[in-house]
Amino acid sequence: MCQQAQCFNRGQVEALSKALGNYMTGSEISKLLCQCGIDDNSNQTTKWRRLDYCFIERQNKDRSPNAILRFIKEALQPVLFMNDSDKYEAFRTDVNQVILTAGLEIQRDGNLCFAVAATTIDEVKHRTQNLERMLRQRCVHECVLKYCKEELLQENYFHAVFEATKSLSDRVRELTSLSLDGYKLFDEAFKISNPYLAMNKLQTSSEQNQQNGLHQMLNGVTSMVRNVTAHEPKIKWLINESDAVDILCTISFLHKQLDQCIVVPHFTA
Repeated sequence: MCQQAQCFNRGQVEALSKALGNYMTGSEISKLLCQCGIDDNSNQTTKWRRLDYCFIERQNKDRSPNAILRFIKEALQPVLFMNDSDKYEAFRTDVNQVILTAGLEIQRDGNLCFAVAATTIDEVKHRTQNLERMLRQRCVHECVLKYCKEELLQENYFHAVFEATKSLSDRVRELTSLSLDGYKLFDEAFKISNPYLAMNKLQTSSEQNQQNGLHQMLNGVTSMVRNVTAHEPKIKWLINESDAVDILCTISFLHKQLDQCIVVPHFTA
């Protein structure tokens, strides 16, 4: 950060202190204040009030927010959250909601960088929304996240949807050992007579309708998403965040149905 950051105002310091206090223990705060050379003499027992006092005192003394910025960066080192990535993203998002109003942002790699300052609450919320976090809150199937994680981190909705759709074919091939793709794969795997995957016993018309419904949904998602995104330039089909969440949740539902399917053995002579 070669550019000089401006001092935080009173409201920003308070909001930042609350965000940090929500995720850090008292001992972690003590250790980091010492590490950053910030005097810890507030006599406050509440974590956020303690940070608020210490930050204001140090910023006024330095006439600079640098000590506070160092504290933020040290608190949000990704290596500290190797076993709890969800906590890291939640922590980073909450801190960014505050510091974006000052034209700053903590990136996913833990680097602190300058950004265009957010001026409204709606703008802050929009810019700090995290697609992966939204999906996890909806208990989306891990297979969806696994196949499009890199794209999600780039917040590239077009490719996230495409990669997640491909995961359905990959999953069916893995379960059945079939080498087909697309419609041919689903047609073979879910045929009523001698299927490779069965949702149920397939004895009644209702049970067969369920099987056909899953079969048709898999074909439908592949037709609507995968075939279009594979052949159309990105500019021709714009997928916004809301659409991406809806489609990915549908794909998640299909993966959960596959979880319940019975793998029917097929033996070759």
